[in-house]
Order: sequence, then structure tokens, then C-alpha cells
Amino acid sequence: MKRAFQRTVSTLAFIAASIVGGWWLGKFISMFSFEMPIWLAIAIKAVMHLAGATDPIDPDDIELLGLFGLFLACCIVVAVVLAIALAAVRRYLKRRRAR
Repeated sequence: MKRAFQRTVSTLAFIAASIVGGWWLGKFISMFSFEMPIWLAIAIKAVMHLAGATDPIDPDDIELLGLFGLFLACCIVVAVVLAIALAAVRRYLKRRRAR
């Protein structure tokens, strides 16, 4: 029971760290001015049409979905970096305990 609780808490902490790190990374990236790539705007319009959005599609909606995509990508990047760091720390501790 104690092991399941520890695993649940560590998983929730990992998810929370990924979301917070993704938020800060997205906030840092969005400070720089950049144009949305044409392919991303076309993809967002296509998905909105498939979802049943009315015509014409509001440009603010496209921008909002682009920023949400940026946030999601940043969360994934932070989660991958955290997973690599966690694996490295576990490997180091395992080698250290084996001595």
C-alpha cells in the first residue's frame, strides 16, 4: 500500500512539474514575436471545420489554438527532459548504492 501511494504521489508530482515547466517554457517562447507557420494555420482551420465550426473562422480562435498547441508541445518537451533526468539520477543512485 505504501509503495502504491509513493508511486501515485511521484507520478502526480511529475505531471505537475511538466505542466508548470511547460507553462514557463511557453511563456518564455511567446515573449518573442513570431508568425504562425502557414501549415499550422491551415491545419487548425481543417480541424475546426471537421469539428463543425461555423464559417468564417475567427482569427482569434486560430491564434488561441496555436498558443494551446505551443503550450502542449512545451509540456511534452519538459516531460521528456524530466524523464531523462530522472532516469539519470536513478542510474547514478543505483551505481552509488552498489559500491
